[in-house]
Amino acid sequence: MINVGIIQYPGSNCDSETFRYFNITGFDTKCFYIWHKEENLSLLDGLDLLVLPGGFAFGDRIYNKATENYIISPGTMAIDSPVSTIIKEAHKKNIVILGICNGFQILTQMGLLPGKLLLNESAKFYSEKVTCNIEYKNIYKDISKVTQLYIANSYGKYVNYNKLMSDEQYFLKYQDGRVAGVCKNTVFGMMPHPERNNFDFKQTLFEILFGSDKNQLY
Repeated sequence: MINVGIIQYPGSNCDSETFRYFNITGFDTKCFYIWHKEENLSLLDGLDLLVLPGGFAFGDRIYNKATENYIISPGTMAIDSPVSTIIKEAHKKNIVILGICNGFQILTQMGLLPGKLLLNESAKFYSEKVTCNIEYKNIYKDISKVTQLYIANSYGKYVNYNKLMSDEQYFLKYQDGRVAGVCKNTVFGMMPHPERNNFDFKQTLFEILFGSDKNQLY
């Protein structure tokens, strides 16, 4: 049994789809929601996977005052939620953490993943199906596995000005070489939305998160 906690932030629009994705039959999983104001660390007892789903947490806009100028900074408001205590504790306990799109942005804002995500060079919102190459440790050691996933973002340009550390890896890339997913130990962030992929990618994702020989996957 894999126990999966799905964090719910105000404004997110992918939490229910993410819940269904990880709760589908064929994998021995049990999912439950964790509200963003939750800070009960006992929720981590027996937890195998903590997911920060995609969507626009808090709308991504930060206002100076209610009716004045604002900046767009995905993930900035979310890191002030009490649930960040749970995320940080999960990290200390080496529980697998996965951030998808906005969840990825939150993890970089928290400093749990290297780099940051900027506005797309075109300054446009992209919603389309893209081809990605997968390379993770010894799962696809010799030949990259190719998969198609959906993206939906405006702030999807990943940059990292520092050299990767030994415990960091780009496990997912677009065909043009741009980074689509990065991991650091047990923390994973990816810009494409696996929950919109009709479950074709799920087996591969579980192998990446838990290892290809983990008996509890099926």
